[in-house]
Amino acid sequence: MNQQELIQKLHQIEEQARLTLEEFPKSLTRERQRMIIALAKHIRSELDERTVPETQHPGIASRSGH
Repeated sequence: MNQQELIQKLHQIEEQARLTLEEFPKSLTRERQRMIIALAKHIRSELDERTVPETQHPGIASRSGH
């Protein structure tokens, strides 16, 4: 996911959250909340894939010259 896609997903989360505050009937609120959760999980998983903990690559720190 590139930065533009990330920003788009964050806009979707914001829109879905705003709509849950304004929405009537309340039965649709639950579906909007599910959408918010799904979007947040998607973004988190994309970001998790980008970050690799040092424990998975223990030799990296020693090669930095410190």
